[in-house]
Amino acid sequence: MNTFHFKRHAVALASLLFIAQTQALAQETDLQPVLESLVVIGTTEQPESITKPFSIMTADELNANGASTVGEALRYQPGISATGFGPNASRPIVRGQDSDRIKILRNSAATVDVSALSFDHALPVDPFALHQVEILRGPAALAYGGNAVGGVVNLVDQRIARKPVQGFEGEVNLLGGGAADQTAGGFKLDAGLGQGVSIHLDGFKRTTSDLETPTFTDPDGVSGNRVQNSSSKSDGAAIGASFQTGNGYIGVSAERYNNEYGVPKSLDVRIGMESERYALEGEQNFNNAAFKQVKYRLAKTDYQHQEFEDGAPATLFVNDGIDGRVEVALQPFSIAGLNINTSTGVQFERTDFSAVGDEAFVPSTSTDQTGVFTIFRASRGHEHSGVFEFGLRGDQVDVNAASSGLSPQNGPVAGAGVTGGPAINRAFSPSSVSFGYTAPIGNGWSLGGSVSRVERAPSSFELYADGVHVATDAYEKGNPNLQEERGRHLELTSTWAQGESKFNATAFASRYSNYIALIGRTGANAQFNDGGELIDVFDFTAVPAEFQGIELGYQTAYSMGAGKLQPSIQYDFVRGKRTDGGGNLPRISPQRVVASAAYTQLGWTITPELIWVSGSKAGAGDVEVEGYELVNLRVGKAFTWGQTGGEVFANLQNLTDELAFSATTLKTVRGYTPLAGRSVLVGVKFAF
Repeated sequence: MNTFHFKRHAVALASLLFIAQTQALAQETDLQPVLESLVVIGTTEQPESITKPFSIMTADELNANGASTVGEALRYQPGISATGFGPNASRPIVRGQDSDRIKILRNSAATVDVSALSFDHALPVDPFALHQVEILRGPAALAYGGNAVGGVVNLVDQRIARKPVQGFEGEVNLLGGGAADQTAGGFKLDAGLGQGVSIHLDGFKRTTSDLETPTFTDPDGVSGNRVQNSSSKSDGAAIGASFQTGNGYIGVSAERYNNEYGVPKSLDVRIGMESERYALEGEQNFNNAAFKQVKYRLAKTDYQHQEFEDGAPATLFVNDGIDGRVEVALQPFSIAGLNINTSTGVQFERTDFSAVGDEAFVPSTSTDQTGVFTIFRASRGHEHSGVFEFGLRGDQVDVNAASSGLSPQNGPVAGAGVTGGPAINRAFSPSSVSFGYTAPIGNGWSLGGSVSRVERAPSSFELYADGVHVATDAYEKGNPNLQEERGRHLELTSTWAQGESKFNATAFASRYSNYIALIGRTGANAQFNDGGELIDVFDFTAVPAEFQGIELGYQTAYSMGAGKLQPSIQYDFVRGKRTDGGGNLPRISPQRVVASAAYTQLGWTITPELIWVSGSKAGAGDVEVEGYELVNLRVGKAFTWGQTGGEVFANLQNLTDELAFSATTLKTVRGYTPLAGRSVLVGVKFAF
């Protein structure tokens, strides 16, 4: 997308926002239910959408977990695992798919960073800042583009109030201990100033030491009980303000995030990260217009991180971006006895990436993406009728590299360390379509299913990476001739609810004609001679592939005298393999069972938990990883103190001090980064 096109999209977006705001302010407030967003912000309701299954992790659950990254906090959610590059750089993996196939959102807007580029790059978000995390497992490309083909992780904060704030409220969270000997604290304050005006302020600070583990011997023969160079220091703050119009809201926010952390295995490498983000967000509802609802978001992010080697500045990564999104729901209408709801949206993103220094294995690139989507929902309108949905999306994606040359790994490619040459410009036009149907069948049961065809444009690093990546100790090579990734998906879901008992089962299958995977080489060319040091080579390769899996969950409750017992169990399994005889895909999460039983009485809650993970099936260029069992225990006590309430808790993790390694971690660093050992994390929350 050239500068003229970019400015045109920005002007069009601003015009739509002005028109929507003007019409909304002129109307009375008499609202009716509206078509639910594909990602529901700030609620705990599950949307009726073709992007199910949908789940939520609350702020209390995030804080009690004690993880400093979103990936580690979500690691054992159904269908979710983590890249696990030590405790500080861990990105979510959804149903075996990672990197640019998982869309990380901030309040349904894009997150601009470089976490998808490399396993050692962290997300610029701390769990302390979040109100909840919303997870869509499976293709969500209709709403958020082809790079959401694996799923969506939406990080929701309350910096822009979406409902009126009454008076003054807030909370303070403090944590200490754990396997990383962390000291952490965060606060959130909200105030309603009257006349529909609300303001928000939050901040946090977190310090961790090297992660303590059971005693192990790394691949270099060094024994110990710490993940070396895994300490961190981070802090951040944000401010937000919103105005409630009577039939919607409009608000702005600004935030800053800083993080300084070490890179395991590369003991001389540390990363200093800085991110600033400015956002505009709003929603307006209408009664006497063609529009029923308009939602809009606009955000600008300035991101950079400096990598230091032996304390000296090395490579500087910069990624600046702007993204905008408008969703319009029309007034419902009827055709042939069917009630029809429609939602149409436009979305654009522009990012400008540069890397300067010894580890600049990806050239400076700009990526422009513009997408248009529409979703139709039809039902008979009575209680037992099913809901049929149809969605369609088209994108235009331009990925432009500043230079090109001849790779030392044979073949033309853009990247660091290659002879300067002309720019490379690639343009893609991916499209996606989906059909879904959900219906209640009585006695608390419902059945649903969806089929979809999704296309994804390859990312800048999949196209143009070429060089030694010091942090991962690997040579990563892209392919500038890659075409759109194409996949077909089938999903079947069954749910049941009766009182406090719930059951859900999901089966899914995906088949790709050209799945782009980072695959380790085998044979004579498996290593690159980097000044006398042999480095494993990984290629971004398009291969035919398929994924299959199931997710099961059950929870219930029993009264036991003055208390209540709430047992729950979940199971998930995913298999990813090449269909050309190349074997399993790498870094696929093994099958897992998570079982717990929370007992509550007189404000006390005691929750034992067992996590069982089986051994992995190795992909090409990888090795099998042994399974493990973790035993955890959480004890909490709710309290009131004047006008203040809250909870004090202790989280006892890995009570048996099990030595465990993650199959989803890149093999070159896996042996240096076992999971946390036995530890006790204590915390307290004050709410007022």
